[in-house]
Amino acid sequence: MAEVVQYHLEQMVDELEDLEQRGLFSKAELKTIVKKRTKYEYALRRRRVNRAAFLQYIEYEINVDALRRQRKQRLSGAKRREKTTLSDFSITQRVISIFERALVKHPEDSMLWLQYIEFIKARRRMVPDIGDEEESQGHSRLLSSVFARAITAHPYESQMWIKAAAHELDINANSSAARILLQRALRLIPDDQRLWIEYFRLEMLLVEKIKARRRVLGIDQSAVVAEPDTASVAENIETEASENSAFIDLPQLDEEENSKHNELQVDTVEERFAEQALARLDRKAATGTSNLSEDERAAMAQQTNAYLQGAVAQVVYEQAIKAIPASLEFRQELASVVAMFSDTERLRQVILTSIHSDFKEDAQARAYLCSAHLASVPTTSPELVDGLQSAVSNFKTTLEELDNPDMWTEYVRFLTQWRDACASMESLRAYFGALIDRAVAQIGEQKNARLNAELALICADNIQTRMKQQNAGDADAPEMRLLNWLADATQRFPTSADLWHRRLSLLLAANADSAASVPANVASDSRLDGLFTNQALAQVPASKKLWNLFLDWIEQRFSKGLVSADHVQSRYFGAFARTTQQRSVLALSTDESALPKLHELMAHLQIRYLDWAWGLPLKCKQLSAIGDISLMALADADVEEEESSSTPENSVEKRTGNVEALRQAYHNVSRHAFPTLLFYKRCLEREPDMKNKIMLHEMACRVDESDMKPWLAYLAFLNKIKELSQASTVYWRAAKAMGDSRQLEFETAYQNLLHKPTKAALTS
Repeated sequence: MAEVVQYHLEQMVDELEDLEQRGLFSKAELKTIVKKRTKYEYALRRRRVNRAAFLQYIEYEINVDALRRQRKQRLSGAKRREKTTLSDFSITQRVISIFERALVKHPEDSMLWLQYIEFIKARRRMVPDIGDEEESQGHSRLLSSVFARAITAHPYESQMWIKAAAHELDINANSSAARILLQRALRLIPDDQRLWIEYFRLEMLLVEKIKARRRVLGIDQSAVVAEPDTASVAENIETEASENSAFIDLPQLDEEENSKHNELQVDTVEERFAEQALARLDRKAATGTSNLSEDERAAMAQQTNAYLQGAVAQVVYEQAIKAIPASLEFRQELASVVAMFSDTERLRQVILTSIHSDFKEDAQARAYLCSAHLASVPTTSPELVDGLQSAVSNFKTTLEELDNPDMWTEYVRFLTQWRDACASMESLRAYFGALIDRAVAQIGEQKNARLNAELALICADNIQTRMKQQNAGDADAPEMRLLNWLADATQRFPTSADLWHRRLSLLLAANADSAASVPANVASDSRLDGLFTNQALAQVPASKKLWNLFLDWIEQRFSKGLVSADHVQSRYFGAFARTTQQRSVLALSTDESALPKLHELMAHLQIRYLDWAWGLPLKCKQLSAIGDISLMALADADVEEEESSSTPENSVEKRTGNVEALRQAYHNVSRHAFPTLLFYKRCLEREPDMKNKIMLHEMACRVDESDMKPWLAYLAFLNKIKELSQASTVYWRAAKAMGDSRQLEFETAYQNLLHKPTKAALTS
């Protein structure tokens, strides 16, 4: 080990002498640099070296080089004009060497490859400041080599292929190499949307460049016929051996041999012929465009017509939708790429036609087709009004063909978006407002066939907006008309949390406002309690915002002295019971995201309960102990008003926290619910007693004994309070819980903890 480190240090001697001779660093600074490099070199010679050790060394060298450049710029003008010396590029070479050593150790780390590539790119951009074009070319060659190795190591990382193709196109100006790279990538990863989009963009960009060159050469684009004849182009093809000028010398990959998509039909005869014709055109144009006759211009325009009309891009699109047939967003993104280039109306129509034929029953696709033409119309253009009317007409025609809730939802959403976008144009705003009213009325005529939960919520928003604009002179109060709509909607769609939240929020506002036009019995406390407990939360027990709305109301009533602390506590434990029951149901669900969301909700409710107990007034010495959670069913909880003389004035006095109530709260949760790590973390933040903290750490470690984080937090706490004997016991237990497979990982994390104990925290 020492010999290798000494060898690397000896390679720095000439560089250090040069830095000292040029006055960039003092002897003391150079000694510090040597000490640092020695430390990093020994770190890299360990048997197990993680990625962070290499990156720390690289970061240090980059900082040293940045300091060197700054000091060089501050030198006198004469010294700045000195020729390039060893120290100008030695640090960059050292960083490259460190990256190479890191990749030998960790070739599977794709992020390390990407960081290496970005470093070389950054150095190449800095070359003009250094003034060495030869070094710039060297960086380009190195980058090509690194791309080839990175792709070989990670052939299924689409980001590698895309960056390599961009390097060939932008830096090496080699469009053929960029095309070949993307074609090979698509053979390996035919279902990668980003690869198809970038390849499609490349072909469109190359066509655009050819069009720009023709305009510069004075070739009339009107000579190009309207429709490309690909058959005639194929007949006139000249057989030539294509030269592979790719700078990235990528070897044949094993994955390509096993790929089922070896024959990607994108390298078409039209493309090759167009390139050959363009080369002949350029040779003739070099002698002067005036020598070209009209017949010659028309003939060459006919030859390149297919390519310039987007035939190759169309082939790419057709192959793309064969590989990824069911994604509407993919086709929309390809259409947005087409919109970035000129003279692409024909290709745009091809994309829209394919969307219509493949997504006839998809409401989102049909809505996109109805308004697709608006994407190219500026909001300040006089054509906007005609475009909007055309879109509305398209929607109406589509609704006759596809009369279902999803299509009506897209239509009303379109109208609402444009009504808000045209807020400054009163006539258009009134036009869309009238269309929305008519649509809501039509939906109301056939609710069973046209209404869904999302559309009901959108209609409620529009009803509320229109009610604010109109005078309240009707027989029915505006609030009641909206509440009646929401009541009918929640009856039709009882599992919609958004509809319940909107309805209950309006009822709570009416309950708090004595001047509201809603009858008292509609928004009474008992009715609200029944709606929450028996209907909304029974239908949607996993809705976080419904629980927050309900508990906010309960705590507000407690702060006014209307209910007791035990009543609030019973509501919380009813919430715990409901979420626990839902946990058993979701354990058998196929929705993988449902159970983590429920665990997040359980942690949120437990922490909220703890914070409420912590903030209780001082006179509430402690909460009642919970005897049996089965007695805390939410619907059966006591709803009687508190028979005490507490008032809002004497119930808001608080101090730093009610410790006794806090302790009773976390004892209740630990005995009768399923505590989470986040809950114990909050308990540890609040609890002042050291013995109780030890108990809480013990309980946190039992939540999931295979989780390393609570064990590390426990060990950090014991080391902090100097309980070394107990820390040794806990360490042995933790190591046993980790098992042999994670023993080394745990040991490394614990050693880091001993050096940085303040960074250990109990997190989920």
